[in-house]
Amino acid sequence: MKLKIGILTSFDNTYKKYIGACRDLNVDYEVVDILAPDWAQNVKKSDCRGFLARPPSDFQERKAFFDERLYCINKVLNYPIYPSWEELYIYENKRMVAHWLEIHGFPHPKTHIFVRKQDALKHLKQCAYPVVFKASTGSAAKLVNIVKNYSQARKIIGKIFGLLHPVMASGYNGYSFRGIPIPLPGANQRHYAIVQEFYKIKWEWRVIKIGDSFFGRKKLLRGNFASGSHRVGWERPPDEVLFLVNEICEKGNFLSMGVDVFETHDARFLVNELQSITGIRSGVKMLADDKPGRLRLIDDKFVFEEGEFNQHDGYLARARHFLDILGSSCADLDNPLDGAQEK
Repeated sequence: MKLKIGILTSFDNTYKKYIGACRDLNVDYEVVDILAPDWAQNVKKSDCRGFLARPPSDFQERKAFFDERLYCINKVLNYPIYPSWEELYIYENKRMVAHWLEIHGFPHPKTHIFVRKQDALKHLKQCAYPVVFKASTGSAAKLVNIVKNYSQARKIIGKIFGLLHPVMASGYNGYSFRGIPIPLPGANQRHYAIVQEFYKIKWEWRVIKIGDSFFGRKKLLRGNFASGSHRVGWERPPDEVLFLVNEICEKGNFLSMGVDVFETHDARFLVNELQSITGIRSGVKMLADDKPGRLRLIDDKFVFEEGEFNQHDGYLARARHFLDILGSSCADLDNPLDGAQEK
């Protein structure tokens, strides 16, 4: 029986990158609508060996119910999914990322997560400023705000937790235009606060590991933020950062993981984010001598291999890795797993 994999729909068109990847790999696929009311029947009646997934990153509610459905597919119906449920659960979930990094002892900016208003106010009265407020969901520095004093912090906490009672919480999103707040109720954060210590950084390294392939770049600052700056330095990440990313992926058994690492002015490396789905631009100068390629860890050394490994923003590399996990015969593919470098 020929292998067929499922591609789960998403709220936007990003799932179509998996379609392009499967076509390039000459793999039979089926698009399964995970957003439909009868999504479970759609999954059960398919004859797919496993499912490629791309959760949303815009609204916390959408991400939560996507997680629930992925849990049912993977843990209840026992279908393999890619990336794994565990790494997709912490995707766009900054609360869980902070918990995970703290529990495993990886270096990261000190982060406090409050679910009680009194705890948040007590901390904010005595902490050093500025501090960083974050929402659990949101990419490219959206809903990330630098707060300069207690007066400003107290107003935010009042919106998040409610002035007198939680049912009165109007929520906070931090969006503004030329200093004027923009009311966007659908994006408001309520009933929890993420407060992180502020660090002055030189830049941020992004390293993405898919299977045994490492891709990296430097994210340059625009103002106080590297995330969402769209300013890129195509340089090979330091070995210390690469080994840190490898250790994180081994500890979490992560299949596809992007790790953002601050490099501070006092020469420290601090893990800022874990994102199992993130784009890898195709056709760019990457990593070494203005040549596109990847790094692989061979005999405890990171070795550069020239070639194009990141078609379809990295979705092809993910689909290929998933096929390898499912035990697909590489001889049946146009692009063998350890073969083709260019398309």
